[in-house]
Amino acid sequence: MARSIMRAAVVAVVVLGGAGMARADELGTEIDLSTFGREAAKPASVWDDLPLEDVARRFATAPRRVYISGMIGPSFAQVNSPADSALLSEDTLFAAGGAIGIAFERRNGRLRLELEGMGRDTYDAEFLATPTAGDTTILTNNWSVMQNAWRDFMLTERFGVYGGGGIGAGGYILGEQFEGQKAYADPAASFAWQFGGGLLWEISNRLTFDVGYRYFHIDTIQQAGAEPNQFSASELMFTLRLYEPFRAWRR
Repeated sequence: MARSIMRAAVVAVVVLGGAGMARADELGTEIDLSTFGREAAKPASVWDDLPLEDVARRFATAPRRVYISGMIGPSFAQVNSPADSALLSEDTLFAAGGAIGIAFERRNGRLRLELEGMGRDTYDAEFLATPTAGDTTILTNNWSVMQNAWRDFMLTERFGVYGGGGIGAGGYILGEQFEGQKAYADPAASFAWQFGGGLLWEISNRLTFDVGYRYFHIDTIQQAGAEPNQFSASELMFTLRLYEPFRAWRR
């Protein structure tokens, strides 16, 4: 009897073991629990297959750069009165100024936003229709402050063209001379605007030279004791622009 019971137990163990193995095969691959609690490996960076110098080159050129400009040139100016066509005169002045701005790099050039200040020489010209020689219009303290937007388009690696304009304010002191007597009005100012374009040459990565034309206009100024008057000019500007002028101060 004991032998029969022992033999039955062995058969049961074999049967159950085979069933368990078959069941495990149905469940698939064995799970390794030893990795639980460990941090998963991070995916490779998109820069891993690039040489270090290429990555540095991508970030060496900033997407925007500060610059300062200095400009000089002739201003072919005109003063007239909307109320009296006889009060018209023309003169050629010397103009000079400067600007500070920021340039946003673009694939084919730059977008430049700047604040510009300009001064012009004394205007002293005879009326074109005056019957008496020596009767003149005089302007002193001729100034303007403009907010400009310019767009540079590069045609080659070094040469390009640009265009744009700006709005702001301009003013002067108006004077007139009649029969040898001079009289001046109080300083006055009005809304001003300009537009233009030109050619540019990148001398280096930081220095640019351009030659441009601008039409500049100060709207009509009305003052007590003087006819309404306005100033306009066609100006040829020679500009030298320096990018990152404060680079040495960062060290």
